[in-house]
Amino acid sequence: MNSLTEVPIPAWLQAQLEPGARAFRLGGCTVIVGRSDAGWHLSISHPDRYPTWDEIKEARYLLVPDNVTMAMLLPPKTEYVNVHKNCFHLWQIKEPHSSLVIAR
Repeated sequence: MNSLTEVPIPAWLQAQLEPGARAFRLGGCTVIVGRSDAGWHLSISHPDRYPTWDEIKEARYLLVPDNVTMAMLLPPKTEYVNVHKNCFHLWQIKEPHSSLVIAR
């Protein structure tokens, strides 16, 4: 398990985030987590590579309540935004677990 340390959010990024969003260093990754009326949002990035699945999972379970379902989404191209090439975003899914369809 990596150590989790809160870090300041760069001024250029603050205006783009949910009010009250917080930033953390988790191993070599930067994680930003916030909550709005739409629900929880978590972004995780690494300066040199994509974050690993284990890093994504660790950040999610450390920083978002366990009773929240999170998903990585790919919106239509016209809505796609990413300010860092090695960044992934997780968004809260508000549908109950039983309504999700799992492909097998």
